[in-house]
Amino acid sequence: MPNFPTFNGSRDTRRYDGHDYSTISFVDIKRMCGDPSALEKLQAPAFIPSTYAGSLARSHEEQRQRGVFHALIADVDIGSPSLADLEAAVVSVVGDHARLIYSSSSATEAERKWRVIVPVRSGIKGTDYGQIQAAYFDALQDRGITCDYALARTGQPVFLPNVPPARRGADGLPIYYENAVRELAGLGEVPPAITLAAAETKRQLEAAQAEAEETARRKAAERRQRREHSGLLSPIEQFNADHDLSQVLLENGWEPRGHMWFASPFSQSKGASVRVFDQRAVSFTSSDVGNVGKETPNGWVTYDAWDVFVAIQHGGNEPAALRDYCERSGYNATRFAIMMQKWMRT
Repeated sequence: MPNFPTFNGSRDTRRYDGHDYSTISFVDIKRMCGDPSALEKLQAPAFIPSTYAGSLARSHEEQRQRGVFHALIADVDIGSPSLADLEAAVVSVVGDHARLIYSSSSATEAERKWRVIVPVRSGIKGTDYGQIQAAYFDALQDRGITCDYALARTGQPVFLPNVPPARRGADGLPIYYENAVRELAGLGEVPPAITLAAAETKRQLEAAQAEAEETARRKAAERRQRREHSGLLSPIEQFNADHDLSQVLLENGWEPRGHMWFASPFSQSKGASVRVFDQRAVSFTSSDVGNVGKETPNGWVTYDAWDVFVAIQHGGNEPAALRDYCERSGYNATRFAIMMQKWMRT
């Protein structure tokens, strides 16, 4: 198995000095599982399971284009599953193969958190890795394990075994730390069920992007026609022009899942089910149906910043949302001023 770029903490970068990163092997990581480091969070060791260790190795786009990945990674920070339950879920998805599991630096006995590393002998192209990881997370979610979808991003750090000083006793030993090192036959390649699910996700994303772009073109044409007639944007158009969709989602309960993916507040699983294309979201979860936006003929739901404002801030009552926004933004006063300017010119 190849070696992988490693670094210490979120601020450790080689971007500006042009040097390659130091590297680490699975053997090294296995050794760390039994003897975790004792560093503060800003110096905590991390790695990226890719063969590209050049000066831009922490760049998502560089890893997507140049990286070859040799592990399925999971970051489990919610749900507090036991080690036994987590292992059972992983084995159910990928089979009984070599794996490393260890509790994260902020884990406690009452709130268990985990990292899972499953080495994969055949490399995964960076262009495919995000969707492979997301499909892996979806499969674990089906078995009751909720993963952080941020690790579907190609440059996302994977923090290595570490128990900081504040979480160690007077004897220097961890107050809480668990790990499991399974030295079994390695996983030769990503299981077909995961690759097929990833391919289907890619197909859906391409179709969703085309649909979002067509909706955006249609709405732009409608806006042009209205502006030619009235000389100004409608309140809804003005709202969308003034608000970035991704920011509106974050402010209204959508949770980031990396690479423009979000979890809907209406979803129970909190998986990555909403994808933003420019200023329009396409949702693949049925939980959004009837709660926000409009359902498309293929069963997806699409919405923009205004749709979110209406759904969350006004319980789906668009007239109330219009009154509220016009009052807060001074839209009606602006409209009156433009009408007066037009009248004075005639």
